[in-house]
Amino acid sequence: MAERREVPDFRRTWAVIALSGSLDDATVDQVEQEIQQLGGRGARLIIDVSELHFLDDFGVDMLVLLAHHMHQRDGLMALADGRGHVGRVLGEAGLEGLLPLFGTVAEAMRGLEDETSG
Repeated sequence: MAERREVPDFRRTWAVIALSGSLDDATVDQVEQEIQQLGGRGARLIIDVSELHFLDDFGVDMLVLLAHHMHQRDGLMALADGRGHVGRVLGEAGLEGLLPLFGTVAEAMRGLEDETSG
């Protein structure tokens, strides 16, 4: 009898989205397309907001809803905020502890990986 071997799971479970300019209606489509490509439960999403120059209430709401959506699918989401701008905006809105913030995409990847194995 042939030995049973595990078949690799090729579903896409990680995505990194780099946003620049303003977070508004124009960027929502890009984010939604990336999320639809994430496979299954437990996916990981990193949004690099280092080049984001404007974030209004709509953008904050979108980030919060996106994090909630990921959590409902047993996934995780983090922000890479090299300039600290988005962290300040979230702090002003009283939401600083809601979304994990890292300085770089690499740090965010390590942070989400640590949370996965922890």
